[in-house]
Amino acid sequence: MKVPLHLAIIPDGNRRYGRKYGLPLIKAYARGIEKLREVVEWSKEIGIKILTVWGFSTENLQRSSAEKRAFFTLLKRKAQEFLKNKGFEKMGVRVKFIGRLDFLPKGLVHVLKKVEEQTSSANSMLLNIALAYGGRQEIVDACNRIIRAGIKNVDQETFAKFLYTADLPDPDLVIRTSGEMRLSGFLPWQIAYSELVFLPCLWPELTKRDFLWAISEYSRRERRFGR
Repeated sequence: MKVPLHLAIIPDGNRRYGRKYGLPLIKAYARGIEKLREVVEWSKEIGIKILTVWGFSTENLQRSSAEKRAFFTLLKRKAQEFLKNKGFEKMGVRVKFIGRLDFLPKGLVHVLKKVEEQTSSANSMLLNIALAYGGRQEIVDACNRIIRAGIKNVDQETFAKFLYTADLPDPDLVIRTSGEMRLSGFLPWQIAYSELVFLPCLWPELTKRDFLWAISEYSRRERRFGR
């Protein structure tokens, strides 16, 4: 089976999962975070080297203060657990957080940076977690960094070096759960030629069988890159 080098995932459906099963929102989000740990394990098993997951968008910042506070508190607690148990480090997974982290609470960012430091020497797999991420915002940020660098003439290769995913290969496959068939601005520059698979299951309901089916669907496709 042909396996993508770089897999990107839009893990959609946490809130709907909570409503479906009558769970408080915080528990639904917790199930979603636990599902990410499982997907990291499945990805490692089949040889995926880079996994990029959208955790929280810039648009999500418009949600209620109570919901954001609950999510950020949960994320901080889970990150602290991984720090204490050295969870990602033991798995050989290097973690990197991408996006406008300056939009997040400072206490949360401090813990996230510690996770990055603890896993910096891991080389089995790279896990990018996009927080306070918006695709258009990423492109605007790249343009501003180019201006600050004083670069006058920009080609595609140069531009890509100023994105959050600089020096990484573009995703080969993008998976979105929950049945929604749109990309919502996720990695718009990077996924121009990525293969897309949309799964009907809600993110916390994703099974290993669903995951492997998506990978096998990718494996069957012929990628032409516009040629």
